[in-house]
Amino acid sequence: MSKLKIFSADNQVQEFTEPESIASQLEKINIQFQRWNPKYLVSKTATQEEILLAYDEQVTLIQSQYGFQSVDVINMNPDSPQETLNQIRQKFLSEHTHSDDEVRYFIEGQGLFCIHHSNTVYQILCKAGDFIAVPAMTKHWFDMGAKPDFKCIRFFGEPNGWVAQYTGDDIARAYPLIEEFTNEYHQA
Repeated sequence: MSKLKIFSADNQVQEFTEPESIASQLEKINIQFQRWNPKYLVSKTATQEEILLAYDEQVTLIQSQYGFQSVDVINMNPDSPQETLNQIRQKFLSEHTHSDDEVRYFIEGQGLFCIHHSNTVYQILCKAGDFIAVPAMTKHWFDMGAKPDFKCIRFFGEPNGWVAQYTGDDIARAYPLIEEFTNEYHQA
């Protein structure tokens, strides 16, 4: 189940698990959140082409709406070399912005998007079926975990794909990583 946790500057914490409530809260800061249903289910071994075909209506709509030039599927799994996973995780965990909107649809697994807006941090645990659109220049970071296991459709407007401008702020260190976030969630 998806989950949104909002940490305000005065140490107040709010939690939401209903997709409509998550979308409503994120809409206040211009983040789009939706639940999608594929035309048909794709297998664990589906190719990028098969995945994109399953979501062709949504992909075409999003490309048209945002003017994206390209789409791909990222597949992160714990079988990758640990050194590579650590390097990628650290790159995503540093607060950054993009000149392009960051738009993702989770096909499998999960990931933790963290948005830094004003003096508030929004942590969104995205699961399979979740679509999230983070506007350009929004301060954020992403945690895929030490042993990531997810597939996402990624949309790009920039020809170079994912390009980060790091803020140099170490705010991400003050908030739960995905392991803590999901353990806390399962204990609740």
